[in-house]
Amino acid sequence: MLAELARLGPAEIVADIPEELRRAVSAQLPTVRVTAPPLTAVETRERFQVVGFSLDESLAMQRSLDALAAFVRRVGFGGERGVLREPEFYRARAFMALDANTRRHLDLTRAGGQNPRATLVATLDRCRTAMGSRLLGRRLVAPLVERAAIAQRADRVEALLRDYPARSTLQEMLAGAYDLERIAQRVRVRRAAPRDLGSLRRTLGLLQPLRDALPAALQEYREAIEPHADLLELLERTLVDEPPATLAEGGVIRPGASPEVSECIAQRSEARERMAALEERERQRTGIKALKVKYSSPFGYAIEISKSNLALVPPDYVRKQTLAGGERFVIPELKELEIAISSAQSRQLRMEETLYANLVETIAERADALLRTADAIADLDVACALAQIAAERGYVRPAFVEGSTFDVVDGRHPVMEVLAGEGFVPNDLHLREAEGRFVLLTGPNMGGKSTYLRQAALLAVLAQIGSFVPARSMTLGIVDSIFTRIGAGDDLASGQSTFYVEMAEASNILRRCTRRSLLLIDEVGRGTGTLDGLAIAQAICEYLLGLDEHAPMVLFATHFHELTALAETHPSVANFHVTAVESTARSGAPVFSHRVLAGSTSRSFGIEVARMAGLPAGVIARAKEIAAALGERPAVDVQAPLRTRLSRPGGHEETQLTLEW
Repeated sequence: MLAELARLGPAEIVADIPEELRRAVSAQLPTVRVTAPPLTAVETRERFQVVGFSLDESLAMQRSLDALAAFVRRVGFGGERGVLREPEFYRARAFMALDANTRRHLDLTRAGGQNPRATLVATLDRCRTAMGSRLLGRRLVAPLVERAAIAQRADRVEALLRDYPARSTLQEMLAGAYDLERIAQRVRVRRAAPRDLGSLRRTLGLLQPLRDALPAALQEYREAIEPHADLLELLERTLVDEPPATLAEGGVIRPGASPEVSECIAQRSEARERMAALEERERQRTGIKALKVKYSSPFGYAIEISKSNLALVPPDYVRKQTLAGGERFVIPELKELEIAISSAQSRQLRMEETLYANLVETIAERADALLRTADAIADLDVACALAQIAAERGYVRPAFVEGSTFDVVDGRHPVMEVLAGEGFVPNDLHLREAEGRFVLLTGPNMGGKSTYLRQAALLAVLAQIGSFVPARSMTLGIVDSIFTRIGAGDDLASGQSTFYVEMAEASNILRRCTRRSLLLIDEVGRGTGTLDGLAIAQAICEYLLGLDEHAPMVLFATHFHELTALAETHPSVANFHVTAVESTARSGAPVFSHRVLAGSTSRSFGIEVARMAGLPAGVIARAKEIAAALGERPAVDVQAPLRTRLSRPGGHEETQLTLEW
């Protein structure tokens, strides 16, 4: 449940839950509020039919909807009117399982480093609408596991990839669309501002041209994108061309839309014309050429005269306001005109409020249809964006097969290849049903092991959201879950050490993985002593290998070179390493090729990397001395079986027990 809540990323959870669970939610989602629902839940206006679930599940869902509807009404959205969109029922197993740790490690939607653009969503987002960008983010954290649904999405991407003119035209039109989803929701709760309706009108004006521009392969969108011609006509007839920000400013309703509004506007125009005539007449009468009639919100209309002309002010002028550079006066006729303008404006505002409320009410009745259209536009936008990325970067369509297989030729990390430019090195990955299902990856620090692990996961995510992938070819069996154990840090708030966090993540992986899972395990056991760390790492490997036909696909990166001996006793283990050579240059820095090749290596180049990071020369020299001294000691072979020998030394009664490694 916590993983699903983290995927959805709610702002508020309406639930009555035990304190222990509340603390768990707060720890996992510290920014999310948990609010108790109303004590008495009022039934929703409509009873939604829940299909495909048990009676208990259906009843629980319906009660949840009732409580949510009561809560929404209590906080003042929509009054007695229904404000809930028709719910979508689903099971979590319809999506690839990605827990919060995995999403964080893979930088799907949020960057773990300093570069906020170093995320998968930022790399792929060529969407032209806010709706499309949000949908792309939601898909990345919930890849599909049904091949037919994945293929349907990929077919759309492929059609747009092949038809550049249609894709370009559609994207140009989509760039002019406003956030129809958010506007429809604001209309639904009767909180849409005039400019929201102006944006709605401009977006509705794009729908029919958008439908006409769809290529033959995407005609399914014609049914989903309803043109809403009647709403467009209503908005064009009722709303002014450039609506003000708020209704209180007035001038929202087009004059021709209402005779009463037209009459008020005519009265105000007539009064302003008379006021202009009064201004000119007073200039002639007083001889003050700089005389002006001005308006200020606190004092209304007044005749403004500068200090240099105050001697010319007629006796019938009544002083109203003193200014730094002059004074303001009023006369009876000016007061009458001000009252006429104010009265007409007040009546116009009241009429516009009524007409605007009726307009919003009419549109609100079509809110569900508008939201369905918004969904279709967002879907089309994502398909265009993924096709654009595939065209720009040479992505290919992955092939899906039965079973649990992961076969990639010249795969590339979709984010790192953008950041690294042309210098990124592609690599193969082959995880098969029997042999090579467990890859032990060794190699130096900074060699690219973590990038290689993350690359595999991101390729699976891309493939199962219906996207093309950065590779020369890819064949994949459906992955139902991805688990990662990459990096760790102290959890100071709960008093958990780095090693504890590491072991908690490993525990979660071992308990929840299936045959169709992809496991990315990087440097497990490094948070404790070398001997304990090695023992735990080997025990985890043996546990996973012991699952036999239920064993998941595993990429296991490690500096414990002793683990490579597992390939001798387990045919599913394949040793690979990231290549690097020691430089002959004076700096001594290693040269990383970032190529992943068969076999293993025991070189970590740790001291050389420390020198590259700027560690003082004296520290580096001493580290080399210590490493040389430690290297002369006999290594402990933890792979060798424990041998015991019992002996009785001559003439002694005691028994000697000798344990040898």
